[in-house]
Amino acid sequence: MTDGKLIVIEGSDNVGRSLHCDLLAERLGAHGIATKRIGLARSKLMGDMIKSQGGDFHIMDTRTRSLIYATDLVDQSIHDVVPMLEAGFVVIADRYTLTPEIREAVRGGDVDWIKSLYSTVPKPDVTLILHAGPRRLLNRIMLSESIGKLRKFECGTDLYPGESITTSFLNYQRVLRKKFLKSAEENDWLAIPTRDDLWAVHENIWNEVSAILGEMLLEI
Repeated sequence: MTDGKLIVIEGSDNVGRSLHCDLLAERLGAHGIATKRIGLARSKLMGDMIKSQGGDFHIMDTRTRSLIYATDLVDQSIHDVVPMLEAGFVVIADRYTLTPEIREAVRGGDVDWIKSLYSTVPKPDVTLILHAGPRRLLNRIMLSESIGKLRKFECGTDLYPGESITTSFLNYQRVLRKKFLKSAEENDWLAIPTRDDLWAVHENIWNEVSAILGEMLLEI
C-alpha cells in the first residue's frame, strides 16, 4: 500500500510529453505536492549507456533492446519509483512501459514476453496518451531546427529501407500513433490530441490527474 500516485504520460517523440510533464509538475508543486520525474533511459544503471548508443539501437535485435529498456525501468522502479510512492510523492513518468512495448511490437517482438519483463514495476494510477499527426510532428522538428538530430531507430528506417529519413519518419509515426490510440481504447485511457491549444491540453491532463489526487491537493 502506497500513499503516493504514479502518473504516466505516453506518446510519440515530439508530441509534447516532456513539456506537459513540466507543466504538471509545476502545478502540482503549487498545490503543495512533491513530485519525482522518471522516464526512459534515466536510470543510473543504464541511462548513459542507452543514450550513448544513439542511432545504433536499430542494429540490435528486438529481445536485446527489450531487455535493455526493461532493466533501465526496473532499476528506476527499485531505486526511485517505489521509495517515492511510499514517501507520498506523485511520480510523473515521461513514458513508461507502453512505449518500449509498442516500438518492439511493430518490429515483430513478442509482446507478451516484453510485458512480462515489467511485471514487477508499479501499475500507474493514471495513464494518458498524447498524440498528433505525423506531419505535425515533423513540422515541429523542422521548426525547432532539429531535423539533423533525427535518429534512425526513432524514424523507423529499419522498417522502411530505401526510403528517405523523413518519409520513413512519417510512415513509422503513423503506425505508432495507431498503436498508441488502440492501447488507449482497449484500456480506457484518455487520448489527448496536442494539436489543440497548449493550455487546453494541459487542462485535460490536469482534470484527469486532479480527480485521483483528491485531498492531496492543497488549496491555493
